[in-house]
Amino acid sequence: MGFMKRPKAPKPTAQELAVDQRQSRMIDEEIAEGEKRLKAVARGKLGATSLLAGTGKTKAPAAIAKTPVKKKSYTPSSSMKARDR
Repeated sequence: MGFMKRPKAPKPTAQELAVDQRQSRMIDEEIAEGEKRLKAVARGKLGATSLLAGTGKTKAPAAIAKTPVKKKSYTPSSSMKARDR
């Protein structure tokens, strides 16, 4: 008696190949988008850190205290006024 071989798997159809390619492309695009987002976040943090690091040396504490603080007043929109009536 001879050894029985396992039957070979059928070759994928064109439709299956297209689905695999599409899924691979979508995953690659999603990974690239995530990497762009992470790089932007890293740039933002590094930029803010470097900008904030130099503020203590450029302005004197007295100059900071003299700058006026503007307060924003609240004014309801016309749609809110109509709703309250």
